Amino acid sequence: MTVVLKKEYQDDEFIKELNRQLTDEFGADDCPKFNPWYALQKDADYMNNDPDGLKEVPDWKRPITATKLSKNFFWLTHGEFSFKLSGCPTLEEAREAIAVCKWLIETNNYFIEAEKSDNYDKETVAEYLNYIFEEAGHTIDKIWEK
Repeated sequence: MTVVLKKEYQDDEFIKELNRQLTDEFGADDCPKFNPWYALQKDADYMNNDPDGLKEVPDWKRPITATKLSKNFFWLTHGEFSFKLSGCPTLEEAREAIAVCKWLIETNNYFIEAEKSDNYDKETVAEYLNYIFEEAGHTIDKIWEK
């Protein structure tokens, strides 16, 4: 599942508000879903300064920049949400993907580059993720409610 925001919506203020909306209205946790520069910079700072962060990608020359993270890891691309639907996600990870999907349904995909995004429609997301909620004893209709 890849969802790419249109260029005009790839600014940090829009992304910050979108991530807040995904949490408050659609049931996602409070970690950023669409990557803003400030979150990528926080990750870069961790990898440059924290003893544990310095162990990550040890062959990379420091300092690591937010731009380098965005260009080298698809799940950290600025202004995008990426999720491997078939990757045996946890219940919480599945909840996040469904939150993004519900937002897309509500906004009729207005804010995204549809030709650069894929596997974001409800039918595809439900096919891959509904079983996780069923196994956990959740009612599927409730999961897909706003």
